[in-house]
Amino acid sequence: MSITQIPGGSFRSDPHRYDDEHGNFVPSLTQVLKLQGLSDFSGADPEDLANAARRGDLLHGVVEAYNRDKEGLDPCWITEEIEGYFNGFLAFERDTGFKVDPSWTERPMIATINGMPIGLKPDCFGKIGRYDAVVELKAASSIQPSWSVQTAMQELAIYKSQHVGRARRFALQLFKDGRYKLHPHLNHQEDERIGIEALSLTWWRLRQGQKLWTQLAT
Repeated sequence: MSITQIPGGSFRSDPHRYDDEHGNFVPSLTQVLKLQGLSDFSGADPEDLANAARRGDLLHGVVEAYNRDKEGLDPCWITEEIEGYFNGFLAFERDTGFKVDPSWTERPMIATINGMPIGLKPDCFGKIGRYDAVVELKAASSIQPSWSVQTAMQELAIYKSQHVGRARRFALQLFKDGRYKLHPHLNHQEDERIGIEALSLTWWRLRQGQKLWTQLAT
């Protein structure tokens, strides 16, 4: 386990947990979505979920390293298991001209949205053409409706804003065979509203004394 000091508190990697400056639990975006039922994997096999999570962590690590130093990426990190997914990311970058801001790749932060703290870590933020773009990586075969809420909350956090609409938001779905599918998120008001309502309900439960950090590992 490693603990990183970040503005407003700290982030620990295993298990993922955010704490404020006083050591109090801060819910993560992933936890908020799960706790309020916005992301649902109840029908999935637990072993498949575990393998997908592990693969996703490996892929995110490689993409993060590539985004920070494209020339310095160690080819040994690109295993057979994730090579196709990574090639999909490279194809997306090539096709769209996406230019990542290295300072924002996988950057843990504690943001305040509508007066409520939340921990999150945007995957990629940069530009497509002249537009700012929030890009969430997904190495998943099925689409989750919560992806659009996820990018909305990330945009609010990045801009320290109360409203979505300054950036273009996408989920980048990557496949094992090197293909990708880009999902634009255009319903700004609804995504923003649902995200803030979910965060509000999470904090209501915390104020009632529910120890939510014992219910979820990530």
